[in-house]
Amino acid sequence: MKRFGANYIFPVCGPPIRNGIVETNNTGEILRIIETDSVFREIHSTQFFNGVIVPGFINAHCHLELSHLKGLKVKKPGIAGFIEAVTEQRESSQENISKSIYDAINQAYTSGTVAVADICNSASTLPHKQKSELFFHNFIELFGINPDVAEKTFGHGLNVYYEFSKHYPESTSLTPHSTYSLSEKLWEIISEHLNEKDGKIVSIHYGESMAEYEFLATGSGPLYHRYKNSNLPFIAPAGKSPAIVITSYLPNKVQALLVHNTFASTEELLSLNRWFDSLTLVACPESNLLIENAIPPLDKFEANGLNIAIGTDSLASTSSLSMLHQIMIILNHFPAIDFQTVLRWATINGAKALNIDKKYGTIEVGKKPGLVLIEQFDFTNMRPTYESVAKRLI
Repeated sequence: MKRFGANYIFPVCGPPIRNGIVETNNTGEILRIIETDSVFREIHSTQFFNGVIVPGFINAHCHLELSHLKGLKVKKPGIAGFIEAVTEQRESSQENISKSIYDAINQAYTSGTVAVADICNSASTLPHKQKSELFFHNFIELFGINPDVAEKTFGHGLNVYYEFSKHYPESTSLTPHSTYSLSEKLWEIISEHLNEKDGKIVSIHYGESMAEYEFLATGSGPLYHRYKNSNLPFIAPAGKSPAIVITSYLPNKVQALLVHNTFASTEELLSLNRWFDSLTLVACPESNLLIENAIPPLDKFEANGLNIAIGTDSLASTSSLSMLHQIMIILNHFPAIDFQTVLRWATINGAKALNIDKKYGTIEVGKKPGLVLIEQFDFTNMRPTYESVAKRLI
């Protein structure tokens, strides 16, 4: 049995508990939450920390297999330039890729993450995941604008899907990359697959750039030139929008994670929220600022009752996999939003989106959410600062 006390416990499912104590068994299951009437009382075998204790973080969007691209050099602005840089610099030695994945998973673990929604184009992350204590939902990502190779692309993705499913049968999904990077033929194949599966989760990049809207509406713009310069055979779309693509091909029964939403309007997202049985918007603030120098209006999304979760994206577009770092960026850009709200996004909302909220996301008796200490906390304003550090306790 272990007991952890701090200046405040943030259970997420209720208000902060001043001088609270969390009691767990040796496997991390929460046995009891002790309220000490605002005055800490010495209780046998209690470790008391200066700071606040929160549940483990849920990283709702990551690309661990791109970890070797940390410090990516991007020559052109915007999403098309970023995709070009990733494509040109993605190749590396297996040794470098493997070590970078290992280091990234370790960084996520030590900084308090307990679960990761990870985008996979190959099985390169699988050996490291099997050795990790983190929970992973593996999204096997499909993309390809060339209709001539749609069946081959799907077949490759299916092979990766089956490889992960051997080890993660309940947390592996096939998913489209984005609204703009698939041919109609590939979309149709994926749609058929998803219609045959019940209760599957998809994670799709959505509304990340204005280039996405331009390409779908007119078949022109930076994405068109990116595909054209790559000598890829494709049929340019016209008269479409990201929302039209989504509702045309994704069954409304799937649990949908729409990632980024940087340029998506609130009205557009509310319409999609009505379409899907379950919809979560995933914000990756540092990545959005790096790629498009913009951040989605998260305050408006929250005010309109939309579910929000937080991801880091890959190390190609973020400086670290620390979820606290992403939280701080959001708090800095939206000072009217309080820490408890953003903490909810970083914990229980992500857990619900991945169907793991019975175990993770809140500090409640019977759960094993992991416990994270945030040190150097600003108790006057009840929020962390850029000097704050998140450390895993269990």
